[in-house]
Amino acid sequence: MSRRVISSPKPLSCEMAGTANGCKHKTGNPWGIALLVLTFLCSCGSPLTNNIGRKGDFITAFGGTTLEPKYRNVHISYGLDPKNERYFVHVPDSYAGDVPYGLVVFIDAEEVVTEVPDGWASILDARRMLFAAPENGGNDQDNDRRMGLGVLGALEMMKHYRIDPSRVYVAGYSGGARIAGKLGFYQSDIFHGTIQNCGADFYRQVPTVHATSWISRSGQPYGTFQATDDEIAQAKQVRFVLVTGTNDFRRGNILDIFNGGFAKEGFKAKLFDVPGMQHTTCNGDVLSAALDFIESASQR
Repeated sequence: MSRRVISSPKPLSCEMAGTANGCKHKTGNPWGIALLVLTFLCSCGSPLTNNIGRKGDFITAFGGTTLEPKYRNVHISYGLDPKNERYFVHVPDSYAGDVPYGLVVFIDAEEVVTEVPDGWASILDARRMLFAAPENGGNDQDNDRRMGLGVLGALEMMKHYRIDPSRVYVAGYSGGARIAGKLGFYQSDIFHGTIQNCGADFYRQVPTVHATSWISRSGQPYGTFQATDDEIAQAKQVRFVLVTGTNDFRRGNILDIFNGGFAKEGFKAKLFDVPGMQHTTCNGDVLSAALDFIESASQR
């Protein structure tokens, strides 16, 4: 199945993954997977030599000295070897390295990523933004690894491309959206905004108004995580975007987390409740509006 978008945004601002219940999740078509893997395997020399610096869509590994984040968090695995990890990367044709671009790191619910979510590429290109998504970072992986892959992807892209560090954001889908949200708390020195498609958590329980269950599909509690006072204070400098839709089975949880959590506690956060949207990634119009919100502070 592929993610499909059908609706325009209907924003409300306060200013785990499943394939049932109408989920239209993009896993990539077989021909696309085969082409990208074949390109990767047939490259002469190392993936770093042949892929880094390319434009368009490709799968690559990174290499060289690993950069260190300014802050290290106990919840994140920092020991991942960039030579052993693979990333799907999208670089706009307009990128030349003469001006800094933004970056969106995307954490998927699936293990294989072979394309940018539907409708996103043209928006990212127009806004001068690169895109990177780790492979083998889906819902079956441990949270510390998934967050580590997000941090590693951001640092490696910043090492090999000219990236504006103030325009580095983390996005995700379903369980990956929950990872993106945690990174907004745990690694706010790198990620200055989140775009969370159909998944969210908060550092305390919120009142139940719309949610029908707080149990994930794996049988684990849904919607909460641990954060220190310092992590919470730092996260209040991050811009959080939560996206859901009227046909998203997680809509009730996300509405409650936004209203009873982010909005109530004064976070810089915005909710998009999209008419007709299922458990999927948002369309280009919503992405553009989300980036408008995230980048509004820097544009003043």
